[in-house]
Amino acid sequence: MKKRKIFTSKRERKLWTWALVVCIAIYATLFLGGQFIDYMVERRIIEQSTFYFFLVLILAFIFSGLKSSRKRLEYWIYAGVIAVYGTALLRMDLTITECSHMIEYGLLSILIYEALVERGLNGANIKLPIITSIVAAGTIGLLDECIQYFLSYRVFDIVDIGFNYLASALGVLINYGVSKLQQIFTNWNRK
Repeated sequence: MKKRKIFTSKRERKLWTWALVVCIAIYATLFLGGQFIDYMVERRIIEQSTFYFFLVLILAFIFSGLKSSRKRLEYWIYAGVIAVYGTALLRMDLTITECSHMIEYGLLSILIYEALVERGLNGANIKLPIITSIVAAGTIGLLDECIQYFLSYRVFDIVDIGFNYLASALGVLINYGVSKLQQIFTNWNRK
């Protein structure tokens, strides 16, 4: 009898590993307590690190696009998408917590989606990877909120549950849109 593998490829294993790392980071914040988060908010550490994170991300895309003249326009458009996403977060008048939820659950849903797509490309029967990844990441957020109900220093918020699902959907849909743009540019460069 042939032993069944858990993962269909090395890439899928890496994606699931990174998704697990993000989950651990999300749940670890439950137990850091309010004092550490309050300290970071008071000192504006979170706001500043978010700004520098987007700046480094944009610079990384720009510099990696300079390697190939064929892909230069493509990388500029990716940098533009990231900049628009970042400034949209700033203009939404969201709290630091809500911004972090957008990044956390958006990233988690992208990792789950990419792992499911990779699994499907390797022969597994995966139906509706977009919906599955949104529901999976959102449900992880739902569990996070339910745990907060039992912690005296945290607040259960039904709005956060909806926000986690929204962040998951935005993450996957933006990722899907960027991958479609990549297909368009790949076909355009061939002509």
